[in-house]
Amino acid sequence: MFYTYIRFILIGLLLALGVVFHYMEGLSSAWYLYVAALVLIATHFLFGHVWVAFAQLKKGDIDKSERLLSVTTHPNWLLKGHRAYYFFTKGMIELQRKQMKVSEQHLQRAVDLGLRTNNDKALANLNLAHIAFVEKRFQDAHQRLQTTKTFNSNDLMIKENVHKMEIALQPWLRS
Repeated sequence: MFYTYIRFILIGLLLALGVVFHYMEGLSSAWYLYVAALVLIATHFLFGHVWVAFAQLKKGDIDKSERLLSVTTHPNWLLKGHRAYYFFTKGMIELQRKQMKVSEQHLQRAVDLGLRTNNDKALANLNLAHIAFVEKRFQDAHQRLQTTKTFNSNDLMIKENVHKMEIALQPWLRS
């Protein structure tokens, strides 16, 4: 979590040094400090801490992942790829917390924005299928499951869960 605050500390330090140099030597000695601070501010709003939060989620540390995402105050300002993984991570966290509707909204938004890897696309769609199944929307779950299969994921857990979902859906699709 220290990484998230080091950026803010650096921004404050660069701005403070910029003001000191600006006052003592003029703008010609301070402009690069202002530019560096602006670059760090821009990276905060364009990239956030999405990848660090995503990595924590993969490790299973949901609370830390959620805290890291909470530092991102304006997710709609993130670049498209980072925004997709912001909502993907958020959706997975909400799914772990059994908040199905919120999780479905976040995961759908991530799918709409576009995830990078086939495994992530398959995982998002598989979880959307799971949510639809839990909410007894079996046709929607089946459709999501078929979409999941199109990504040809090489992850064994995804393949296993697709198989389990197919078995679980069989009685509902026959009737």
